[in-house]
Amino acid sequence: MRRVLACSVVWLLMVAAAPVAAQHTGHVNSLARLRAGPGDEYRLVGEANAGNPVTIHGCLENGRWCDVRGPDARGWMPAQAIALDRGDLAGAVPKIAFSLDAYWDAHYRGREWTVESERALWRNHAPESSPDLEVLAPGEGSPHRGAPSIARRVKQETRENTERANRERAEIDAARTAQRKRERAQMECRSRQRAQERQADTEANGQPASSGTSMEDCDRLQE
Repeated sequence: MRRVLACSVVWLLMVAAAPVAAQHTGHVNSLARLRAGPGDEYRLVGEANAGNPVTIHGCLENGRWCDVRGPDARGWMPAQAIALDRGDLAGAVPKIAFSLDAYWDAHYRGREWTVESERALWRNHAPESSPDLEVLAPGEGSPHRGAPSIARRVKQETRENTERANRERAEIDAARTAQRKRERAQMECRSRQRAQERQADTEANGQPASSGTSMEDCDRLQE
């Protein structure tokens, strides 16, 4: 009995001393997207804004992608978008490998894009190789039956996201250009107004005269 009790105590001590899976806390240093695998070609599963906290579970051997828990999802994020709260990401975080079936079963089970027919498209894909999406969804222009494959949907979503980002960037650039033009016109208007006031003061022997343009007129150029 004593021997059994002693063995039980030893076993409990060993369990208590077993290392806990390393997790590291950090934050996102720029807008980043979480993917269902370590590569931009994988399904988008979430986003994190600059400053959002993340828990880092590990990074690939080459250090380019890391498995993280973001604000609303678990997924893979580019390492360059992550900053550890303590220490260096490359040296502190453990190196891990990506296993599609195990990872998807653990975090995305039940989602429509994790069925076997969809997984088959990705099982033989080498993470980070970022193949051209034409290879994953060949013959886009030809008619096809049934629901579009995940590869075809990813391709379409990528195109739509790119087009939307380009439109938003163009709108922002146009707004900034227009704002700079208004500010430049306002500065030039104020400079002319001051020059006219000085000239009017001189010509009127110290008595201000109307110059035809007021500072209020210049301020309205900003509107």
